[in-house]
Amino acid sequence: MVAVKKNLVRRLYIFICIWLIVISSLVFSNISHARITNPIPEKIEKSKLIIGVEEIAQIPGSGTGRNKVARLNFLTNAGDGSGRLFVNDMRGKLYVINNGKVYLYMNFKNLVCSGFSYQTNQQGFGYFAFHPDFANNGLFYTVHTEEKNNRTTDFTIKKRIFDNENNSIESSHHDVILEWKANNPAANYFTGRFREIMRVEEPYEDHNVGQLGFNPNAKPGERDYGMLYIALADGGSDGFPVSETDPLDNGQNLNTPLGKILRINPNGKNSANGKYGIPEDNPFVNDGDSTLGEIWVYGLRNPHRFSWDTGGNGKMLAADTGQAFIEEVNLIVKGSNYGWGNREGTWVIKEDNDSELFDLPKNDARYNYTYPVAQYDHDIPKDYEGFYAIAITGGYVYRGKAIPELVGEYIFADFGSDARFFHVPVDELVNGKQAQIKELRLFDGQKSASFLEIIGSKRSDVRFGIGEDKEIYVTSKSDGKVRKLVSVKNKGVTSNE
Repeated sequence: MVAVKKNLVRRLYIFICIWLIVISSLVFSNISHARITNPIPEKIEKSKLIIGVEEIAQIPGSGTGRNKVARLNFLTNAGDGSGRLFVNDMRGKLYVINNGKVYLYMNFKNLVCSGFSYQTNQQGFGYFAFHPDFANNGLFYTVHTEEKNNRTTDFTIKKRIFDNENNSIESSHHDVILEWKANNPAANYFTGRFREIMRVEEPYEDHNVGQLGFNPNAKPGERDYGMLYIALADGGSDGFPVSETDPLDNGQNLNTPLGKILRINPNGKNSANGKYGIPEDNPFVNDGDSTLGEIWVYGLRNPHRFSWDTGGNGKMLAADTGQAFIEEVNLIVKGSNYGWGNREGTWVIKEDNDSELFDLPKNDARYNYTYPVAQYDHDIPKDYEGFYAIAITGGYVYRGKAIPELVGEYIFADFGSDARFFHVPVDELVNGKQAQIKELRLFDGQKSASFLEIIGSKRSDVRFGIGEDKEIYVTSKSDGKVRKLVSVKNKGVTSNE
């Protein structure tokens, strides 16, 4: 009897060992042992292309003390044939630049009044977008931050919100999208009215609703004409009060708008709140109540600018700010999953405070993630002291006339302490491949200079904008100035130096 029991124990032990081996093999088939500390060892090459940066306007300061300069966040045109440029100050003002003169188009903060919030660098009056028929209908759209209030949100946080000590905390604020109708679209000063079309509850202070935009390639009568695209970050906290990767798992959850790019019809009424429409050709519109029909793509961390190429194949591109090491350029394709918070770039990211990267598993294809078409990692100078911020900002494919050698190049940059400007041929941005990024050379007057040297700051906070003439403009929160990318030919500088 004793022998039988020993035999049974031995078999049970063997079974448990085999079971543990099987489980371990399954786990480590998904995540490699080896932590990646330098995911992209190759350095980004200096380009032969040289561009100049020319100041065209100074936006009035809006802060106090050491932070007086305007917090410029977005610049674009109205597409109305006027050639005007519009640029916003996150503290609550929208300016128009017309024939070199700066006008206060609207005191946004005063018009929306109650609850306007500017508590962090990622809050306030964030973005705006003009309807493609603005010249006739006077419609444009904005997103801003409000303190929590008793207004009903269209998208509510359904999961527990916690801090680094695992304490339950309240959600942070609301992000609100408004539709404005100008009485006179041609005027340099706004008069008109607005209505609310969407209100989103945000769990943490940062990683909020991002850019708004319309596809400039869509023509009247086409399905994409007048459809409003909305980029939303994952709602994560950017390190405080919690550092964990995508703490509410929003990126992969199709029942929340966070970590997505949405596509809506602002003139429709078939949404849950009846204030906008959900296009019938959206990829998840027929997937049932557990999936939001508004979603265009998902699996994004903090999509920091998207744009469309106005030539070539009309590609939609989005820059996604990384957490651990990787900054991404993504080709946006309807219904795609870009992997966050299970992937960062072409690596696995561990879901804890360490922000560690690992090699992709052998069975990665089964997950059907769409990976970046270009990416770079965090190369911190060895002699740098203090905090070194690196984060991508998306730009535009150049289709202007002033810099012929730049035509067809996607221009983007790093808006942190890195502050390098990059370019890559748009034709090389193809899903399934990695395009080679090159660093643009900048000239200020007659001398080579980094963007940090040009603005006289240790942090660039650079943003790109586009004019009606398809020329690219540059703003910075560090000095409140608007600049333009210009050719350096005929100025004693050649592009092949």
